[in-house]
Amino acid sequence: MSRYDVLVAGEAYCDLIFAGLDGMPALGREVIASGLTTRPGGCYNMALGLTRLGLRTAWACDFGTDLFSRIVLDTAAEEGLDPVAFHRLGRPAAMVTAAFADSEERGFITYRGTEVVPPKARLLETLRPRWLLQSFRYTPDWLAFIGAAKAGGAQVFGDCNGDAVTLATPGVRAFIGLCDVFSPNEAEAMRLTHTDSAEAALAVLAEMAPAVLIKRGSTGVSAWMAGRRYDETAPRVAVVDTVGAGDAFAAGYLAGAIAELPVAARLRNAVACGTLSTMGAGSSANPTADALKAFVAQAFQPGSGGVSPMHVA
Repeated sequence: MSRYDVLVAGEAYCDLIFAGLDGMPALGREVIASGLTTRPGGCYNMALGLTRLGLRTAWACDFGTDLFSRIVLDTAAEEGLDPVAFHRLGRPAAMVTAAFADSEERGFITYRGTEVVPPKARLLETLRPRWLLQSFRYTPDWLAFIGAAKAGGAQVFGDCNGDAVTLATPGVRAFIGLCDVFSPNEAEAMRLTHTDSAEAALAVLAEMAPAVLIKRGSTGVSAWMAGRRYDETAPRVAVVDTVGAGDAFAAGYLAGAIAELPVAARLRNAVACGTLSTMGAGSSANPTADALKAFVAQAFQPGSGGVSPMHVA
């Protein structure tokens, strides 16, 4: 079997996305939403983003017998995701997130109904991925899996998340050190490094991974790659929902990397993909390869700039 372009390793959530809130949720008050979308979330967003961009993508994920797992599986089938790495647990394993967002920020309430464990190492031998797109995992079992992927010839794009951890947390430095590209958002980068600016965080993290991409919301991205600093801003769009924009960012970057684009073009690809994803709920607006190419050509022409309220988190 020919090699897969990307293996995504990480859990799925069923996202209940509330939009048009008349205020932010708080104890003691009812908040009314004008919109509700039910979409798969978590690493589903990564897998869908890559699939829509035409990359041969496998997604290693456990699924239960519960309603929420069924929603994710049914949607994955409808949207053409390759099930080669799906694993059925034979028991309920609900993973659910209630997400609420406006054009500037978002919040989540999450229920995790099962432990998230790494795939079997033999999956790497079967798929032989060029890249591993890895959610933020730093326990010994996950570090062993990521190490096995690198030993098998895969490059690693490491995502981050909202865990309240720092570089002093056991396993975190090891995870970042295994990444060929590490991509936190601005708040995550500062929390990890105990710094008070993206610039300071970038300097610290650049000592730990060959490439660091800090997603900076409406500012776009700041990166350290190949011994130099890069910055790219985000074009203006009409933002509907920022949830999943960071996952689309990763997909756009990897599409550029696999196409062997220059570094600056990879970053434009990533920012553009994240930007386009904000124009619909959850992952629903993730672009195709043709749509992304056309948007990059239009949005990054000299003089076409402008910054959107994008959050590639």
